[in-house]
Amino acid sequence: MEIFALIATNSFLESSSEAYMDGVGLNRRTIQGPSNRREFLARLAACCGPIVVSAATGCRHSSRASFRPRIGVSIPYEAEVLNEFYADMTHEAAKPEVNLELVLVNADGDPLKQLIDIELFIAQDFEGVFLFVLPEGMERIVSWARTKGVCVFNHSACAITGCTQNIVLDHHTAGFQVGRFAAKWINEKRGGQAEVGLLTNLTDPVLIVRSQGIKDGVRKNCPGATFIGEVEANTVDRGASAAANLLQAHPNIAVLLAFGDDPGVGAYTAALEAGRRDPSRFFVGSADGTRLGLEKVAERSVYQCSAFFFFSFSARRAVVDLTRCLRGEWIPPTRIMGSKLVTKDNVTEFERISRNPQAPEYAHFYTDPSVMRYSEVPLKTPES
Repeated sequence: MEIFALIATNSFLESSSEAYMDGVGLNRRTIQGPSNRREFLARLAACCGPIVVSAATGCRHSSRASFRPRIGVSIPYEAEVLNEFYADMTHEAAKPEVNLELVLVNADGDPLKQLIDIELFIAQDFEGVFLFVLPEGMERIVSWARTKGVCVFNHSACAITGCTQNIVLDHHTAGFQVGRFAAKWINEKRGGQAEVGLLTNLTDPVLIVRSQGIKDGVRKNCPGATFIGEVEANTVDRGASAAANLLQAHPNIAVLLAFGDDPGVGAYTAALEAGRRDPSRFFVGSADGTRLGLEKVAERSVYQCSAFFFFSFSARRAVVDLTRCLRGEWIPPTRIMGSKLVTKDNVTEFERISRNPQAPEYAHFYTDPSVMRYSEVPLKTPES
């Protein structure tokens, strides 16, 4: 993915003592207050017009002559699960009967940049904003967007108060499925005794619930298993590094479990590099159900399960609901996504399911409440 920069003219930058240009993008020191910031962003948007700005391609002014509703998609960093979701959304949005323009902005791990990216979507009068966010304090920005008539959809781990729709996952159940399957393997292959390493998210209060589900699934079904190490990792590279460190520090680890497929794939790579290649002696499992994760399960090696969240179905439904919102229709404020466990025995079927969310034979998943269901109860930002 490209990293997007924000380009502005010197005259507007001089009008704000809080912002400056470094030759690559817009940088910001402290911000005095939301009114000053919004005024600055609005003036910046007025200067540059409806811009989609890339550090690689420079400032491109989008023509609004043939109108296509623009949806700004904000992600905190590059990850396989986000890559796949955005690709599925783009495929659906490009259909002639939909015809939405999706604009992706990658914050590259910088929470402040992500906040500014989202505010610029709103200041530039994007018709919709789709969020995968890490920053706290999003309620103010969401409220601003809604007062401007922007459709705001949130698919982050945590709900955000005031969104048009929060799309949330049943995290504990997914984690529990992975832990239970790992426990079954430990009972069968290790006599009910094994050291377990966990790759987790230690900061997000909701993703912690998924990791807790993993631990609950293991402990309930295999009391003899011991969690020997718990390390934070949320990308493939960090997963590989964390898993390698765990294996070096605890060479008797027989199971590596990850809260997500990205660190799970990294753990798989580290396990193979450490010579842990026998699926009867070593186990890797995770939760997400990305195509990359399913590919690893299909290899029938030590990567032995992934909880499948039907993300391709969620991406398609997100575009459908966004389109309805843009037409002024009422949208249920909450959508909940469940999961199914994928193993070597059913991975071929789920690979087909993942790549064919519109196939008639899979239409029943859209009405299966264990997979996808709506609620008229709006969710709020979790209290810290």
